[in-house]
Amino acid sequence: MQRYNSFNLIHKALRALMYDMAMTLQQTDFTDADEAEIALAKVETVIEQFEKHAYHEDTFMLPAIEAFEPDLVAKFEKEHVEDIELGNKLKTLLSVFRSVDLDEEKINCGSCISKAFRDFMIFNLEHMGKEESLINQALWKHYTDDELLELNARLTAGIPVQEKMFAAKWMLRSINKAEAINWLKGVKQTAPAYVFQSLFDLAENELPRHIRSEVQEAVLEIEMMN
Repeated sequence: MQRYNSFNLIHKALRALMYDMAMTLQQTDFTDADEAEIALAKVETVIEQFEKHAYHEDTFMLPAIEAFEPDLVAKFEKEHVEDIELGNKLKTLLSVFRSVDLDEEKINCGSCISKAFRDFMIFNLEHMGKEESLINQALWKHYTDDELLELNARLTAGIPVQEKMFAAKWMLRSINKAEAINWLKGVKQTAPAYVFQSLFDLAENELPRHIRSEVQEAVLEIEMMN
């Protein structure tokens, strides 16, 4: 039986966010002030999202297994510190870029930002992969799926609406048809009507076009049956 994966949707969203950022950096002309600032602002957004994600994990997911797997928790807490350091290096480079004037300096600094972001992305891709393997195994060993769903509900309940909607946008862009249908059905069945409607409206714009109609029809079929 396939167990509930607490990380699946958010990790898909975070990976897509980084892939999009990597492409932006590859295409950016750092001598163009407007173009460069768009890229820098997006880097700041990525760093912010990963800092928030690490905070949620440190506050909810790791404490859930600390009594059972203290060494594992210590390992991931250490990696979260390393992740913050990589993010801070990027922030420093962004500040340096904004302080230089010559095109050559901007190009060189832009290259440093691109390299630092690749390091950040590689680290986080590997880190999230380990979470999906090691932390999930610990969670599945000590909790039922119902208990994990309750833990996830408590986690999301404390997240501001704006942060939830940002994450939802990237989740919808990143997941497959079955995941989208199951997610929307679950929200329909468990959340207030206005929450479901907000997510369903967001899906209208953010789901990949080739699966949009099938997802909407599947979810609306459930809605009409109710």
